[in-house]
Order: sequence, then C-alpha cells, then structure tokens
Amino acid sequence: MTRRILIRLAYDGGEFLGYQIQKNGRTVQGVLEAALAAIHDHPVGTVAAGRTDTGVHARGQYVSFTSDRDSIPAESFAAAINSALPRDVRALYSREVRPEFHARYDAIARHYRYHLYYAPVFLPYRRGYAWRLGHEPDLDRLNREAAQLVGEHDFAAFAMGGESEESTVRRVTYANFRRVAADDIEFGIGANGFLRRMVRSIVGTLIEREMERARGGDPQPAFADILAARDRGRAGTSAPPQGLYLHDVEYGDE
Repeated sequence: MTRRILIRLAYDGGEFLGYQIQKNGRTVQGVLEAALAAIHDHPVGTVAAGRTDTGVHARGQYVSFTSDRDSIPAESFAAAINSALPRDVRALYSREVRPEFHARYDAIARHYRYHLYYAPVFLPYRRGYAWRLGHEPDLDRLNREAAQLVGEHDFAAFAMGGESEESTVRRVTYANFRRVAADDIEFGIGANGFLRRMVRSIVGTLIEREMERARGGDPQPAFADILAARDRGRAGTSAPPQGLYLHDVEYGDE
C-alpha cells in the first residue's frame, strides 16, 4: 500500500544553492531526497510548494511524496526523516493527504517574510539572517508604497529575467512593513503565487527609494509607474537573499 505524505520543512539556506536539486552543489531537495531514500531503501521523488534561491531560508516549506513504508505512521515520518537529515534542515511535522495531492499546484496562498535591521555598524551575528540598513527608515512612507502592490497586477517589473512562467500576473493579498523589535523590521507579503526573486526585487526597490528620500532626493518614477511599466529595468536592485524566509503555505481543505 502506498500513501501520500505531506511534510513541513524549516531550513537555514546559508549553505545551500537553493531548494531545487542541481547537478553540482548542495541543495535542500538533494539532502531531503537522500534522507527519504535512506528510510525507504530506494529513491523517493518529492514535490515542493516552491523553490527558494541560494541563501534563502524557510520556516514553512511544504513537500509531498509517496511512501510505500507501511511500518511508519504518517505523523512519525517527520521524526524518521530528521534522523537522516543534516542539522540545517528539519521536518516540523508530517501527515497523510489524499493520493492526488500536489504540494505546488494545490497551494492556494504563499507567505514570505523579509527581515531587516538598522544599526550604525554591521552586526556579524546577523549577517546570514537579515539585511542591515544604515539608518531607521520611515515605515509610513514604505507602507504607502507597499499598499500599491495589493490586488491583481502584472509583476513583470519585479521578476527575474528569463522567467519561464506563462503569466507574470499574481494576486497579492497584503504587503506591509512592521517593527518587530527596537531596531528590527519585518516585511510581510502574501499572494496566490510568486515569481522568481519577486519578493527580493520588491523589497530592494522599496528600500532603495526610501534611502534616496533619506538623502533628500525624490525617487522617480513613481512606484505605481514602475509596477505598471512591466519592465525590470525600471525597478531597483534585489535585496540580498539572507533576509528572506518562506514563512508558510496555505492548502484549502488540507
């Protein structure tokens, strides 16, 4: 008998070349499938909710796979997998789902968080987990622009060049900055899907514009015009990967 199993993964992306398996280099998918092969005694393919780039972390990456190991209860797969995983990846829980479940195509919403902090000097212990800003940004100004992302738009202006998706239209349900500690800021965004590097491009553009204002400038064009232009060249640089976290994924009736 086979069962379809869904697991939630958390990982530190600092020493991975992203989630998706590659010919050369360590990936999250690679170490996960090696762990699954170890407990099944044969290769086991996986499907993830989405791919994360080099250096990007996850608190809520979801992965589905089919298992023929009757001896392991569905809720015990997390512990079994963890026994064969390296320390920078952990399965948080596992459960059985319907046989046709697909971790990517059945997702109805995805949520990302981006962490920033402001300090006069670089803090070495935060180098792999947040982006340092030289001064405190104006959250009200940032949020006025971030609010323009909400709704259904063509996000080609914030997509990585060579994007293979058929459509660059996505529906964003929220996008905002909030203070989470004295010097810490978190950007949260949720949508029905994301283009590759979309979140990092949005954060980089918004922060770049805020830095220009802090220097007394008036960034042009308007943020709404950048979005409407559908031209990556009109937007700013991408924020560094270490501040980005795949936070969670929603699955309707699952």
